[in-house]
Amino acid sequence: MEGPKTVQRFQKDSGDVEARIIEAIQKVGPKNVSLLSRLTGVHAETVRYKLNKRFKRLGFRVHAEADYRRLGLVPHWGELRPSPRLSVPPRSLFLALNQHAYLAYYGKLLPQGTFACLFLVPEERAREHREFLSYLRARGLLQSYALTEAIDLRHPTMNPRYFNFQANRWDIDWSQLSQSKRAVGERTKKTRPAHLDYNDLLLLKELQIDALQHIASIAKKVGVHQKTLEYHYRVHVQKAGMVSGYLIRWQRDIERSVSHSALLARVTFRELGRELGRARDAVGRIPFLWEENTMSDGSYVATLCIPVQEANSTFDYLNSQIPDLYGRVELSFVKKTEASAFTIPHHMFDGVWKYDLEKMKRPFMKF
Repeated sequence: MEGPKTVQRFQKDSGDVEARIIEAIQKVGPKNVSLLSRLTGVHAETVRYKLNKRFKRLGFRVHAEADYRRLGLVPHWGELRPSPRLSVPPRSLFLALNQHAYLAYYGKLLPQGTFACLFLVPEERAREHREFLSYLRARGLLQSYALTEAIDLRHPTMNPRYFNFQANRWDIDWSQLSQSKRAVGERTKKTRPAHLDYNDLLLLKELQIDALQHIASIAKKVGVHQKTLEYHYRVHVQKAGMVSGYLIRWQRDIERSVSHSALLARVTFRELGRELGRARDAVGRIPFLWEENTMSDGSYVATLCIPVQEANSTFDYLNSQIPDLYGRVELSFVKKTEASAFTIPHHMFDGVWKYDLEKMKRPFMKF
């Protein structure tokens, strides 16, 4: 009887087709099926079927990764603790922060009880944004806050060679993982903001939601002529580098089956000094790495979406690679029912990114 498939063996069977397509998408994006076909050696109709049917059933999603700094936005991670005297649910506060104050993500961290928040702050506005958060604290909406710039924010590419597409599960030889290549992610570059307009941002935010959408369907959704959006996609979004890459995410519905449940973990390393490189290399080899941030205060923060069956193996691997972390690492889990991600703040753009501190404060006077 044939034994269970190993990582090495299923690379060579039909599952390799999916792996090749995913690797090609991460290089050139999902729009050009003919190009994907040439790069992978897979028939164009098969590529189209995998993109539109097969990957979705397996729980994979394709998202465009916006180059925030190219858009004139600087990512800052905040750690916010809403006041216990807040008269509305925290969700209402965070929705208002998204509408008026450049919030792109929030998630409650357990067991700490604070919220990790990503703010995409317009260039040269960090000091004013801290003033704004201080105002919220003074009004009794926040009990405390911290705000730190992410000098290098990366979304590593997925390594599909660790996923068994026939069994629909991850298949990892943890004993060999330390010898594998580190996941590649686009490094944050020092770059001037591109010239952009509102149509670029409408297009970008839709590609962030689902990069497999056709331009025609996006045009209908946002109320812009198709030819106009096609021009903006070719000349602005692509040529100007507003999209830094394409992310393939495994997002099985946690309610469907225990075997597909996943933990969203946030690991923060502090005061690593010379060991920072070793920590980054070890974390970068984990197949479930979603995002990594090198912060301006020297800390390193990684977000991982870990299948529940692989949780012990993941943290055991980390301990084996970086054994002396006592007092320098903090592990949190994101409460999914109190977390939400938003697209780029297109509604804050009017020829330039709007930033009027006094106007930003007004909606929060009602809380």
